[in-house]
Amino acid sequence: MEQLIHRDRNHPSVVMWSIANEPRTNQLNAGSYFQYVANYTRELDPSRPVTAAIAVPSSDDKAAKYLDIISFNRYNGWYSNSGRLDMITKRVIDEATTWFKKHNKPVIMSEYGADTVEGLHLLPSYVWSEEYQTELFSRHFRAFDTLRKESWFIGEFVWNFADFKTAQTVTRVGGNKKGIFTRNRQPKAVAHLLRQRYFALGREVDQCNFPEDLFTYIADVRPSRNAKHDTTDL
Repeated sequence: MEQLIHRDRNHPSVVMWSIANEPRTNQLNAGSYFQYVANYTRELDPSRPVTAAIAVPSSDDKAAKYLDIISFNRYNGWYSNSGRLDMITKRVIDEATTWFKKHNKPVIMSEYGADTVEGLHLLPSYVWSEEYQTELFSRHFRAFDTLRKESWFIGEFVWNFADFKTAQTVTRVGGNKKGIFTRNRQPKAVAHLLRQRYFALGREVDQCNFPEDLFTYIADVRPSRNAKHDTTDL
């Protein structure tokens, strides 16, 4: 942490320090250990909040109470309840709310996603397909919009930007495929959905304009002036 902060503390993109990723915060000595690491990090840089990406359930965690921001990683619809898209929105809302109620601190969902084989299309949507990844993201967006109405939910991070190689295992198809881009940096279907989502948030929060290519033209559905019926409200 000391080397990391000395290297990056003047970087304008650094908004907080994460002291661990998916640590074993359920173990007996995790509380005292992470209390020390969090306090030492604050000594090195008092200007930024401290967080950690926690993967254990809130009921088992011993570290979150020493953090400034609670971040949690959870792969609903993938590692847990695989294929159950219908469960995602409620589970995300419930877990984020549980973290807040326990610690009364800002909450971020720091990882979510699903492995996706580029070019695999299946209907109905099925795990590993681009349709499944797209719908999984959409279900998370619904949860985030509900949570954003609460002042304590302050953000979310997609895992991951692009596919990458991993050690050979039977649970990976040529590496980690959770990227919204392929390993060659070509967009999967979900990349276009995410781009639309972020511009929609940009318009809501900062009144930014949509780029002309954000949505594909389908048809001019404006009512005709010569229509026989009143279509003002269409």
